[in-house]
Amino acid sequence: MVLGVAFVLGAIVLFALVYGLGRLLGVNDLPDDWRIGLGAAGLLTLAAIDVQATRKSTYCRLSWRRQTPKSLMHRHSPTVVAAVWGFDIGLAITTVRVAAATWGAILLTGLGLSVWFTGLGYGLGFALPFVALLWTHRVGRTARSPLPVDPGLESMLAKRRRLQAVSAALLTVGSTILVGLIVAS
Repeated sequence: MVLGVAFVLGAIVLFALVYGLGRLLGVNDLPDDWRIGLGAAGLLTLAAIDVQATRKSTYCRLSWRRQTPKSLMHRHSPTVVAAVWGFDIGLAITTVRVAAATWGAILLTGLGLSVWFTGLGYGLGFALPFVALLWTHRVGRTARSPLPVDPGLESMLAKRRRLQAVSAALLTVGSTILVGLIVAS
């Protein structure tokens, strides 16, 4: 639960900072068509990054290639480690990302096409399923499975290519919707 709450807080902090930075830099003062056009071009670029990552069997190239240090487990309580880890991954830009969809949400927030509390939705979109997974996970073997049941990272990473394809599709659809807004105006 601590990890989920910390993730949501980290996400809110990141998206609020990005939104505030966009306002501070005057991005919101740009004409709507420009911001929408930049958003559409950015989403399409991110979709291309996902396609390239899928072809090269890599993670999103925009991510930092780091994770929260495992050494924290040896120096702090599990609660503190869960809080630090959750906040770190909630910041979205400080750890490895499989796909570029997160960057699309950050881009739209920085352009003022989304609001600062997008971070709350982003955070809950991760934290609620994650906490539910932890609460329903049964350690060990089930009657139907000869192997240990593992909802862990390795089984999720095995779906990387599919997730990148879904991300690329969503980013492309988002870009198309933004272009439609320009055409309609």
